[in-house]
Amino acid sequence: MTALGTGSTVGTRDKRRIANLDGIRGLCAMVVVITHVAFSTGVVLGSESGPPQQGIWSILAVGLEVGLGPFFIMSGLFLYKPFARRTLLGSGKPELGAFFLRRGLRLMPGYWLLTAFCLLFLNFSSIHSVWYVLRPILLMQDYDFVWYAGMDPTWTIPTEAQFYLVLPLLAALMHWLAKGVDDPARKARRMVIPLVVMVVAGFAFAGYMHMEHLGPWPPEFWWPFSRLGLFGVGMWLAILSVRAEQSPERVPSLYRAAAKRPNLFWVGALAAYLLACSAPLGHPGTWDYGTPQFAMIQHVAFLAFAFLLMVPLVAPKAESRLMDSVLSNGPTRFLGRISYGVYLWHFVVMYLWFQSGSIFGAPPVPAGMLIGTVGFWEMLAVVIAGTLVIASLSYYFFERPLMNLGERVIERRRARAAAPAAVTPQVAEKKDDRQPASV
Repeated sequence: MTALGTGSTVGTRDKRRIANLDGIRGLCAMVVVITHVAFSTGVVLGSESGPPQQGIWSILAVGLEVGLGPFFIMSGLFLYKPFARRTLLGSGKPELGAFFLRRGLRLMPGYWLLTAFCLLFLNFSSIHSVWYVLRPILLMQDYDFVWYAGMDPTWTIPTEAQFYLVLPLLAALMHWLAKGVDDPARKARRMVIPLVVMVVAGFAFAGYMHMEHLGPWPPEFWWPFSRLGLFGVGMWLAILSVRAEQSPERVPSLYRAAAKRPNLFWVGALAAYLLACSAPLGHPGTWDYGTPQFAMIQHVAFLAFAFLLMVPLVAPKAESRLMDSVLSNGPTRFLGRISYGVYLWHFVVMYLWFQSGSIFGAPPVPAGMLIGTVGFWEMLAVVIAGTLVIASLSYYFFERPLMNLGERVIERRRARAAAPAAVTPQVAEKKDDRQPASV
């Protein structure tokens, strides 16, 4: 991750901000874990089972689903920012080779390691064709939908990968829309046009997926379109961040408000979370699929939570002791470093503890069908302990070495590309020394 400051050095506040971003990743990853454990141990059931089984805790657990949104906003913000700098500041075009190599090494090796484990140890008895194996490897499980034990949350991996592929095209479109406009504010407004389309499309798709004729949880629900708004909001924040770099004396009003009252944004995020908990037009504390109207209200709550949570963490000069104390401490930052592994592996630990999978001599059974066999607190303790161990091993001995290798490859390529430019003048000078004086 690059420094968030505008200068060539990283100041104390920039370091603290980067620490906060690590921390928010860690906390959101743990929120996702808690949510899935709650759904898998009967804290949350369908309304046909009666009132919420655990009362207020069931209602609060359902709302924790908002914890996934900030990851998509961060992807949009930090990955688009170099492209936004090119359009608004005239900086060099981002190296697409380096971009795809970094993104691929960050996303795919850890995911493929998980896939190999799940196929061999949890789903081996279910393998009936080559396509069953290739489907998750090629990120096609969202489209040719098949459930794989231990890979329950990995529908987001194709979503992220497809965003990486589309981002340079989106950036090119936004650059083209802003080309020929001199005023930076007008440039920024033109760049926002595709992002508005993304937000509206995500909102509409979320509602459409809950149309009655599709039934509950249709395979299309896992397609990436309902997350378009989160990516779009992140890209908009990237534009605002570059505008703040471009004109420090005219920081966008949203960022000025965040600098003045950063904690107020987190109060707003809490309100959005409580809105998701209350499930307007739905049944609070249940996993009911709901109507289109319910889905669109929840979509607004999810967008608002992620947006309000992230703004004070990226706005220039926004400082909060509360945020620093919650996010910049060592344990939370550590969770942020291994957050991808936490996200990938926590369901594997659940299935192993449930003893559901081929390794136990029978085909796996979905976690939802094993409710009542393990209590929430027992499962949560086991999942947190086991996931932290596996995610740490994955990060330090697999993910990070591969990412470091990718950086060395990029640096070698840059060095080779720069070598001719450095050598050519010297060669020309030597040739001039050998020429007759009259030439």
